[in-house]
This record gives sequence, structure tokens and C-alpha cells, in this order.
Amino acid sequence: MSFKTTVQLAKHKHELSNEKRFVKISEREYRSDLPEAAWKNLLQNNNLQTWKGMILAKGVPEITLYPMLMYELQPQTIIEIGAFNGGSAIWFADIAKALEIESYVYSTDIDLSLLDEKAKDHPRVQFLEGDSNYIESILPPELLSTLPHPWFITEDAHVNSAGILEYFHNNGLQSGDYIIIEDTNPLMWKRGIKDEKVIGAYDEDYPDQETLGERLMAELESWLKKHEEEYLIDSYYLDMYGYNVSKNWNSVLKKV
Repeated sequence: MSFKTTVQLAKHKHELSNEKRFVKISEREYRSDLPEAAWKNLLQNNNLQTWKGMILAKGVPEITLYPMLMYELQPQTIIEIGAFNGGSAIWFADIAKALEIESYVYSTDIDLSLLDEKAKDHPRVQFLEGDSNYIESILPPELLSTLPHPWFITEDAHVNSAGILEYFHNNGLQSGDYIIIEDTNPLMWKRGIKDEKVIGAYDEDYPDQETLGERLMAELESWLKKHEEEYLIDSYYLDMYGYNVSKNWNSVLKKV
């Protein structure tokens, strides 16, 4: 098969996928083609995965899929809830620059003392400290009203997910913007909690981690059922490697 034929087939497959690409939550199943046992192997060394020497705790599929989504969306504003050490915020900013997107990253966390020194002075990133339970105090409506669209938002703090969805819904999300609730995959939270080598031993931060994926998805489903005509799930960025082969089951959302 020639390279030209391969490209044509890939383009055709993409076009076909667009026919049923955006779907309602009621049309999705809460499952994955990738079995539970595989997630430990994929994620147990997340703490060794780095970007510019900083921990980059993103899933293997997302490292491929997020740049693709960013290139398609061309986000002018990237908002990350849950900065941790700052590695992923810097990664988002650097990917945007590599894709020649004029974008700016706002990354929030309840404790910015965890930031890596290398993350603190990036010209396209601003870190904001505050509690996600009071998201309006970190990213007030007055600030959001000044931020250019499209928006690319990831909620990766696992706190007040439904409240964050509602807040951005009422304060600026426009047609075409994306918001992602990360780590709704329940299998990634059930991979050897007692094994200290497995990143995911978050007992202090998430005492409910054995059921955290289910909680996040339940909150998301409940919220989406009230907004089924306004937010659709982008199956293209969830099912590329198999049904929900992602840390983010059914949770890559596009405002329509």
C-alpha cells in the first residue's frame, strides 16, 4: 500500500467517524475495550514520565490525543484545574507554541508550593492558587470575560467537578469550546494501592480513590443529563484506540 493510499484511507476513516462523532451521554456506555490489568502497566510509572524534567502525569493516549485536539480547536485560552508540580501546564503551553497557536495557560491549584522551579517563569503560563470548591474566587467572572475563545479546559483536581462544569457553563463557555473532566476511568484507580511504586496512592488527597472514577462519572452524567442538547461527547478523541481507551471515559465535552 502506498503512502498516498494510506493517507487517503486515514482521511476517509476520519470523515466517516465524523458522522457519529458527537454524541449525547445517553448514547455512551461506561466501559472500555482496554481491560483493568492493562492500566497498571500503562500508568504505574507515571511519576517517571517527564516533560523538561518535570513530572507529566498524563495518560499515554492523552499525550497523543490532546495535541491533535488542540491543533483542531486552536484554543486561545487553556485553563487547567489542578496544577500539581506545573509540568502539564508547561506541556500545554509548549505544545501550543509548537503548533503555532497564540494561546495562554491559566493553571490553578490549592497549593502552589508544589510547583517545580522550572515551571514558575514560563511566559505563556500563569499559576493561580485557590480551592476548587470556590472556583469563582480563583477565576472570577470578570477575568473570564476577558479571555479569548476558543477555550480548552481540563478539570484535573477531582474536586467539585459538577460545580466547575456549572460555573464555566454560566460564565463564558461558548459554542465550540471544550471542557474535559479527567480520570473518569474507574480502572485506573484500582491498580495496587498498597504498592508504593504505583502512582495513584493518593490516600490523603482522595480517601475514596477506590471509587473515585465512579464518583466523577456519576457527577458528570448527572450534570450532562440536564444539558444533553448543549454539551456533546467527542468520541473521536475517546475511541481512537478502542472504546474509551483513555483516562477520561465519556468526558471530552464540546459546547454546541
